[in-house]
Amino acid sequence: MADRATAAARIIAALAVLVLTAVLTAACAACTLVQPAPGQRAGTRPAPSSPAPAPAGATAARPGLAALLPASPAWIEAAAGLAARFAATYTTWSYDQPPAAWLARLRPITATQLYPALAQAAWTPGILAQRDHGHQAAAGTVTGERIRDLTSGSVIITVQVRQVITSASGHSEVPDDLAVTVVRAGGGQAVWDVEPAADGNTGGGAANALSP
Repeated sequence: MADRATAAARIIAALAVLVLTAVLTAACAACTLVQPAPGQRAGTRPAPSSPAPAPAGATAARPGLAALLPASPAWIEAAAGLAARFAATYTTWSYDQPPAAWLARLRPITATQLYPALAQAAWTPGILAQRDHGHQAAAGTVTGERIRDLTSGSVIITVQVRQVITSASGHSEVPDDLAVTVVRAGGGQAVWDVEPAADGNTGGGAANALSP
C-alpha cells in the first residue's frame, strides 16, 4: 500500500509540473504579443502616419489645350464649317445653270481678294462648252477635313470631297482634296484661297484659284 501511495504522489506531482509549465508558457506568449515596439513606451499608442508631402508644383494648374492654340477652338470649328460649305458649293455645278448662279452661292463666304479669280475661272469658254456638250453636272460632298496650318489669323484646312459627275453617258465619282484657307474678315470669317491640296497651299493669294 505504501508503494502505491508513493507512486500516486509522484504522478500527481508530475501532472502539477506539466500544468504549471503550460500556464507559464501561455502567459509568456501573451506578454510577447502585447510588448511595445522598440522605441515605443508601454501604454502609448503609435502616432498616426502623416501623408507624404506632395511634389513641388503638383498642385499648380496646368494650361489646357485651348491655351496652347493660336486661335480659340470655337474659331477653328467655325472655320472648318466654313471651309466645308465652301468646298461643297465649289464642287457643285450644272451645265444648265449660268456661272453667275454658281458665283452667287460662293460670294457671301468668299474674300474680296479671291472672288475675281473665281469669276474668271467660272467663265472659261472651253469648260463651259465641254459641260454643255456633255450635259454635265456635279454634286460635291465633304467626306473629311484636317488642319494643315494654323495661325492666329488664318487656318488652312484640307477638305476631302467626293464629287459625283453625271452626264449624258452616265455618271462617275471623283475624289478630290482641296486646301481651303480661311481668314478673319470684318469680325467674321471668309475663304481667302482655294487650291488642290497636292499643290501645297500656303494661303498666299487668290491668284491660285482653280476651276472647279
